[in-house]
Amino acid sequence: MKPRFVLAAAATAALLTTAVAVSAQAEPNPGAGADRPLAQALADAPRDRLPTPFEKSNGASWTSHPQSLRYYRSLDSASDRVKVENIGRTTEGRPLQLVSVGAPAPKPVAEAAKGSVALFVCSVHGDEPSGREACLQMARDLALSSDAAVTRFLERTTVLFVNANPDGWVADTRGNADGTDVNRDYLGAATPEARAVLEVIRDWKPDVLNDLHEYGPREHYATDLLHLWPRNRNVDPGVYDLAKEMSEDYASAQVTSLGYTSGVYGQLIKDGEPYLQVAGDSQARILRNYAGLANVVGMLSETANEPLNDAEEADSALLNRRRVTVNYNSALGSIQLVQENRDLLVSETAAAAERQTEAGAEGSGVIYFGGQDDMIPTDADQVEPHPMCGYQLTGEQYEKLKPTLALHGVMSEATDEGRLVPLGQPARGLIPLLLDARSEYGLVDATPLESC
Repeated sequence: MKPRFVLAAAATAALLTTAVAVSAQAEPNPGAGADRPLAQALADAPRDRLPTPFEKSNGASWTSHPQSLRYYRSLDSASDRVKVENIGRTTEGRPLQLVSVGAPAPKPVAEAAKGSVALFVCSVHGDEPSGREACLQMARDLALSSDAAVTRFLERTTVLFVNANPDGWVADTRGNADGTDVNRDYLGAATPEARAVLEVIRDWKPDVLNDLHEYGPREHYATDLLHLWPRNRNVDPGVYDLAKEMSEDYASAQVTSLGYTSGVYGQLIKDGEPYLQVAGDSQARILRNYAGLANVVGMLSETANEPLNDAEEADSALLNRRRVTVNYNSALGSIQLVQENRDLLVSETAAAAERQTEAGAEGSGVIYFGGQDDMIPTDADQVEPHPMCGYQLTGEQYEKLKPTLALHGVMSEATDEGRLVPLGQPARGLIPLLLDARSEYGLVDATPLESC
């Protein structure tokens, strides 16, 4: 793996205003080589052709939800590379949009799922606007660039953007219209927002996923970017390694290459050393962990939502531009990983599904109900060293869970007692966390079977 890049010193005000700001205007470079890094190629995107409302205000005001709907329609009209479709409705009836970008046009879902797909979830928390601004700008830059490297990338990779919480966006709240934190709903799927994201993961089978957020800085916890990979111990090791590499060596490295600071989400740092973990655990209901359990190379990006220096304290527009620039460049790092390692990602995510299926069928490996990547659980109730071959659901349990299991892509078969959910399938690491009494956020207490 490449070395991790960490910049300890705070970025200067000059860097914050000049370092590859995503609102900068530049002419396209059609003569650039097809292997040119995307970080260079997208810097030349013709951003003046279709600036976002946020860019027009130079960071003084955020794009509103109605403005975003108009903007994506305009982008769809301006480029054959873009397709905008509704994949659901919120509680208050707002459309849940999926924006796909590809060249010469986005591939249909079945064709795209067989190849390379990158997915960005844009501000699932409604009061964290920089992620959705970064998505607006990234979709635009990919759609309008005439650089050969961008064209070649989009010919081989479909890039997806999900605007995940319109009701929270309008209300400026963390949760959705019901007050639910959607980023705690990826197991139970009680919200239309979580169901829409799960359907995209199930159907499009993304190879990489970056979930864009913001956080509140404090003492010993104040960098421009905080990033994290899936920490659940049931995640396939190959997927885990690639996710950690994307988080540290691509997303974080891209951000720090511009002079910004970066750290690991949830870890307080004093005198250059981590001393306390306050967040970033292994809960399967959180998207970065769920992605890993779904054999997707996923990560979390969080940018500080409050001033980190005197210049940002004095100028809220400067602060806002930094927030967007950091999330944009974290996303850029993710697609840079795809550009450089596309074949490996496609083959490794497919191999992970096969490994999980084989381990479930053989009853090999260990099933964990607790702990995380750097913390082996010590409670016997949190670990199963002799995995079950599957779970028996009663007919009543199955009828209640049937739609949710379908969202997770979990297969089952009829039995005299009800329904059998075998572990010999790609969701092997996820199934016990859905169905076992030992799972903290499980949906039902099904019966583990030693023999299927």
